[in-house]
Amino acid sequence: MGYWRELLVEHTQDASDGYVSLPQDTDSIVAAMLDNNPRAPRSLWHDYKIFGTNDQDTTVLNSFIDDGYAPTYRDLVSGSQYKIQYHTLKAPFNANPATGDLTIKYRAYGDATDGANALIAGAAKLEGDSFNGETKTFSGGAQSSATDVFSTTIADVTEILEISWANMEADHPVQVQALYQGTAGADPVAPDATKDLILAQINSNNGSSRYRRFRIGGTDSTSSAHMLLKRRWVDVDSSSDLVHIPSNSILKHALLGKLSEDNADLQRATYHWGVAKELLEADTDSYRGAAKPTLQIAPNGVGGGISGMY
Repeated sequence: MGYWRELLVEHTQDASDGYVSLPQDTDSIVAAMLDNNPRAPRSLWHDYKIFGTNDQDTTVLNSFIDDGYAPTYRDLVSGSQYKIQYHTLKAPFNANPATGDLTIKYRAYGDATDGANALIAGAAKLEGDSFNGETKTFSGGAQSSATDVFSTTIADVTEILEISWANMEADHPVQVQALYQGTAGADPVAPDATKDLILAQINSNNGSSRYRRFRIGGTDSTSSAHMLLKRRWVDVDSSSDLVHIPSNSILKHALLGKLSEDNADLQRATYHWGVAKELLEADTDSYRGAAKPTLQIAPNGVGGGISGMY
């Protein structure tokens, strides 16, 4: 997909932890700023091929470096423990989804084989399976506040390995969050709402949480990232799926191209897709107006351009 009209969106996120996770409806970073200074996005292997990285998967480079995908929007802080809750995001925010199964695979402090090797961020293995798993089955009913995902209260979760769901009620979004319960192993627990974390937002019938992650060097406790992001491809399977199409002509040729593909007429399909692309390019050019992009050659990234080309 190209960088056409309505396919780019701006997003601001806290970067104090040395990383950002892109919203699930976006795909990649087109341009980015860290604390009002432009920083170049870099490839997955950029700092590896220079000097490697460390076991915390952080970097010292002032760039947005591709870090693949993570199972959660925010990581649980090493050395801390949490309990996992969910709450509905559908107004008026007082009812559970009518159907669906939410499954979470996790590790907890109490899973350690002995106290000296307490399980914190994967530092020790479990006896038998290397994770715990529990499924929350939804069947409607009222929900007045955030509710525990697990059937029994587990307040010493230290790592989330996977969040998945199946057969969820259409158009009923749910948010999964981690509530801070103090230092790992603390008894009694010591909740602190300022340290709670968002883990995932669910708004599809089936799937698993995967967030595109970029690690950033040179951040501090006040760092903020402002990014221009490319929207992700939308599989239209729900009435709430939003597709941005600038004109009926583009939609017409896209549908004709799809119809031709379904009928194994590749020649006609190629023609219609080509016309749709030309219309998208023309619409984007009109949308830009006088703000035409200029060619810049930047061998060393942002700030190293050769000016005066055009």
